[in-house]
Amino acid sequence: MSRTLPEPPDAGMLNAIRFGSDTFRFLEGVQARYPDGAAVPIPGRAPLVVVTNPELVHDALSRPDDFRRVPAQASAALIAENGLVQSDGPLWRQQRRIMNPAFDSRQVKTYANEVGRRVEGLADDWADRVPFETNLHRAMTQLTVRVASEVLLGEDIGPERAAQFHEWMQTAGAEFEFDLTSVAPDWLPDRISPEFREAAEGIRGLSEDIIDRRRDLLAEGDDDVNLVTMLLRAADDPDVDYPPNQIRDEVATFLIAGHETTALSLTYTLALLSWHPECRERVRDEAAALNSDSPTHDDLSSLPYTQRVYREALRLYPPAWATFRRASRPVRLGDYRVPEGAAVVMPQWSIQRSGRHFEAPTTFDPDRWERRSPTDTPAYFPFSTGPHACVGRNFALSGATLTLARLVREFDIEVAEDALDDLRITPTLRPVGGVPARIRPAD
Repeated sequence: MSRTLPEPPDAGMLNAIRFGSDTFRFLEGVQARYPDGAAVPIPGRAPLVVVTNPELVHDALSRPDDFRRVPAQASAALIAENGLVQSDGPLWRQQRRIMNPAFDSRQVKTYANEVGRRVEGLADDWADRVPFETNLHRAMTQLTVRVASEVLLGEDIGPERAAQFHEWMQTAGAEFEFDLTSVAPDWLPDRISPEFREAAEGIRGLSEDIIDRRRDLLAEGDDDVNLVTMLLRAADDPDVDYPPNQIRDEVATFLIAGHETTALSLTYTLALLSWHPECRERVRDEAAALNSDSPTHDDLSSLPYTQRVYREALRLYPPAWATFRRASRPVRLGDYRVPEGAAVVMPQWSIQRSGRHFEAPTTFDPDRWERRSPTDTPAYFPFSTGPHACVGRNFALSGATLTLARLVREFDIEVAEDALDDLRITPTLRPVGGVPARIRPAD
């Protein structure tokens, strides 16, 4: 017999305010108190359901017809309304089928090797300047967005547009910041700033430029394998039905999703290595043992500790800090009833930091992934899970590992201990004001 989820003490709206104003503290409190989850009643709308049991998370995310993606807000829709990260149902299945070849093992190897080439150029630039100070998040964004645009979309957007893209993303991060409006009644209008409208227009314009150039190359007989080419070719298929601006939505989506979480996770990993020099030395020794100065996909098997470091950083600082769904009908989740319309939050942040699932949960311990398998740990899901899990997971794992090996081998990247104390909660976990870092030659 199913039952209702427990409700946290205090009035529902008060808990909703806590969720909107002190999100991580609220989630950690629910995580500590309720082993399966809790329902927060909200006046005027369906309850907020926080799932704390990873087995229930995997159950919910394996049932996309029962737990649907949350539609894009009006502000997000200005950039992309129906990209692969936002779409659901038949449209998502169509687009995933079209784009699957862009994420196969050959493309992962191409991506990793391009990362190796790009990070070699970054290392050469840093070597000419050390010692110096930089915004680490900006540097990682400019690296990853150029790789993503070239490999996924068929065009290197160049250093100037990469820098501009970082600024647009900073503006978007401020617009999407999680606050009290996130739990406000549905009838309240979205307030969209002029700065965000300008940033959204810039991202759309860049996407359209990429599409126009790929369309011209395709007409000239170019056979490069990338997402844009696949989407343009599919447009001629009578069985493919694109909504308006669908190709632009996909390009804008992958300009963002193709780089953002990797840039953030690299930033957080390098900060953690700064605070744990003994781990940094192990990464450096592993990288120094490679036969090549420029690591490639073939070197990944020789970097097991570096891979564990990256996985552990994803546990402590998951860029995708929570997965959101909405119950499409009254459904059962485990032993519990979830009402239609309930907003369902499955927080990587609090589950992956829970002592219920991890020994010494707030300790940075890369070797925990030598003692247990990430794929056999339900409480570890930094790339989400189920059919909508991150399609670029292997891109991120391979590219980030090679970047860490190359940069740590040659440089000490020093980050202040409090640099990650102020994080902006948007759809991703972003550092407010960047992450200042001092780059100097390795000792």
